[in-house]
Amino acid sequence: MVDVSIVIPALNEEKYIERTLESIKKQKFKGTYEIIIVDGKSKDKTKEIAKKYTDNIYMVEPGITAEGRQKGCKKAKGEIIVSAGADVVYSSNWLKELIKPIVKGDAIASCGKIVPLDGTKLEDIFSERILNPLAAISYTIKIPFAVGDNIAIRADIFRKVGGFDPKLITAEDTDLVKRLMKEGKVVYSSKAVAKVSMRRIREWGYGKYLSFHAQNFIKFHLKNKSEDEYKPIR
Repeated sequence: MVDVSIVIPALNEEKYIERTLESIKKQKFKGTYEIIIVDGKSKDKTKEIAKKYTDNIYMVEPGITAEGRQKGCKKAKGEIIVSAGADVVYSSNWLKELIKPIVKGDAIASCGKIVPLDGTKLEDIFSERILNPLAAISYTIKIPFAVGDNIAIRADIFRKVGGFDPKLITAEDTDLVKRLMKEGKVVYSSKAVAKVSMRRIREWGYGKYLSFHAQNFIKFHLKNKSEDEYKPIR
């Protein structure tokens, strides 16, 4: 058994996935880990690029990210499962910091910090001074603002709660974290940094992006329902 299984769903990610996998390969981490890619039948070179980094590549029908995450997690051999993203660049100490609370026994799960990849100065300031402080508070008051590209979970607890709900189009990460909080402590790890692609913001604009995610966050926490449409942007 390996220490950590890193699960990455992907769909037509040839522009990003190599940078993601390179950042994972450069981790300052002394343990063992495996990389699991779940590909949604990409029509570009995603699978070919992924093969350079791992033999653990599985296929899933395109369209639902949660289904890809869940299939990959079911294949995981690690004692800790990490949910990651294919268009994300991870800091060199990301994995060590993300799993640290779990390894120390302080928590059953940990959710890391999200910052812009190639963001503007304004976007960087918004992330540091508003978004991430609010994210940290959300875990303290148990109304989590979770991002599926930066979560670590004890594998036994993941299986106990059933993992990701493959029927959810959005908020599958928040749904999982809420269920995890019923089993034990889930913490926010500010030193586990993931730089995420800004392509959806560039396509949608700030107004639509913030409105969509704010409404989805409130809707899920109040009504346990989420938006059922979230088309990929490539």
